[in-house]
Amino acid sequence: MRLSRAFSITVTLLAVLLVAGSSISAQDLRKREALQDIEIDEAPLMVFRNIEKAWQAGNAQALSALLSESRVFMEIRGIDRRGGYFTKPQVLYIFKDLFVTTKQTSFSFVKFHNLEKQDSRIYGMALRSYKINRSGGLYTDKVYVTLVKEGSRWAVAEIKSTW
Repeated sequence: MRLSRAFSITVTLLAVLLVAGSSISAQDLRKREALQDIEIDEAPLMVFRNIEKAWQAGNAQALSALLSESRVFMEIRGIDRRGGYFTKPQVLYIFKDLFVTTKQTSFSFVKFHNLEKQDSRIYGMALRSYKINRSGGLYTDKVYVTLVKEGSRWAVAEIKSTW
């Protein structure tokens, strides 16, 4: 009697798992079909993911490789400079200084705008938290990154942070 009850519970659990699994995959299928209607170039998303990885690792060199060949507008909390337009080598040194004076505790993109418009600028908003090494204070802010198309690649044109 115990064996049949345990068997029936096991069968019931398997049935529930199968039904739950099929509804999840149906939801995924609907999401994929919806995405197929919007043609999104994955290259901008890859640039945003590479920015995330480099920023989290404190890798100024990797971040500067993603920048526009033109001047980049930059205004970021935690740096000792006023915002403005900077060349690629200047931004490299600004990021190096930022990563020496602060410890990045998190950085991840949460929103994107204009992904479906390949002929215009693409925007991403990231949430960042960092710790200032000298004072130990922990801060959070939003970082807005704008990508522009330069030839065949997407490049960073602006980086701004706000409270």
